[in-house]
Amino acid sequence: MGTTTSRLALYKPLDDGSELVNVATDLNQNYDRIDAAAGFQAVTSSTRPSSPYSGKPIMETDTSYRTFFSNGTSPASASWVQIPNSGSTFDADLDLTAGKQINIGGSSSGASLAVLAATTTDDLISTRISGDTASRLLVEADGAIYWGPGGASATDVGLSRSAPGRLALAGTNAALTIGSATLRPIPSSATTVANTTSQSVIAGYTIPASDAAAGAVYRIKAWGTLAVTGTPTMTFVGKLGGIVGTAMAVFPAVTVRSGATDGTWEAEFYLACATIGASGTWSPMAKYKHNWLTSATTYTSVGPIAAAPITRDTTISNDLVLCATWSAASASNTITCRGFTAGRIA
Repeated sequence: MGTTTSRLALYKPLDDGSELVNVATDLNQNYDRIDAAAGFQAVTSSTRPSSPYSGKPIMETDTSYRTFFSNGTSPASASWVQIPNSGSTFDADLDLTAGKQINIGGSSSGASLAVLAATTTDDLISTRISGDTASRLLVEADGAIYWGPGGASATDVGLSRSAPGRLALAGTNAALTIGSATLRPIPSSATTVANTTSQSVIAGYTIPASDAAAGAVYRIKAWGTLAVTGTPTMTFVGKLGGIVGTAMAVFPAVTVRSGATDGTWEAEFYLACATIGASGTWSPMAKYKHNWLTSATTYTSVGPIAAAPITRDTTISNDLVLCATWSAASASNTITCRGFTAGRIA
C-alpha cells in the first residue's frame, strides 16, 4: 500500500514494482486535488476545508471574497486567519508592532497614522451611530474638528485654527461651556439699530434646553455707542424667549441730549433660574449707565430694574436677549453694540 503527501494527500504508489499505477486514483484524483488547491480555493463560509494543511489559502464566495489561510492548528475551524483585501470587510483585529505605522497616500510623517491628503478640507475621520446619515464628529486634513447631533443633521459647531496662535469656535450662537459656566465669544461685527421704532435685538444668548438648574444665573453684558438727531428717546428691554418672548426687565425711556453724536453706554442683564421643568420660574435684574443726558463726561446709572418671576419651560432652549427701541425713526438715530459677553455664570 502506497503513502500520501503531507499537504494535499496525493496518493504515492509503492516504487518497488509491487503496485500497478491506477489512473483514476494515482493520476486523475491527484490532478483534481492539485487543481482545487492551486491559488486560493473557492469555498463558502460554511464549506471551509475540514482538514487544511498549514498555509492553506481560501476565499469565501458568499462573504464578498474574504480571504484566509490556515495556521495549521487544531481544531481546523479555529485555524483560519483572515487576510485583508480590498474586496471584502475585514473582520478581525489588526495589530502593529510598536514603532510601525499605517501610511495613507505616501505621507512622509513618521506618525503611527500618517495621511497625505489632497486638500485642507479632505475628511480624515468621521464617526456616526447606526442610522445616521450625517457625521457626529468630523476631522479634516487641516485639523479642523466639527461636531453635530447626528441623524440627518449636519455638524453645527467647529473648532479650527484661524490665525497664528489662535483657535476659532464657529457655529450659530457658538459658546464654550466649562463646568457650569458658558463663555460666548464677542461678535466679530457690531450690531446697529437705526431708522426704526421697532424693538430690535442688540445682543443675545441662547440658553440650551435643560441647561438650567435651580440657582443658575445667566448674563448678557454689552457696551457700545449712540448718536441722534433731535431729542429722541431710547428704551432698553431685557427679554426671555427672543424678540417675541416675555419682557423681563423694562427700563424707562431716556431722552437723549439734542444732536448727541458721542453717546456711550454699558448694560447688564441677569436672569436667575428659581425652579426648573415645564413650569420653570425665572427672576430678572438689569442695569445700565450712559452719558446721554447732559454731556459726554457725565454718566448716569439706570436701575437696577427687577421684576416678579415669570414661568417658562427650562426643558427647551430659550433666547435671552437685550433689545433697544427708538421713539423716532431716523437714519441718524443709531445705537450700536460694539461688543458683549454672554453665558451662564453660576
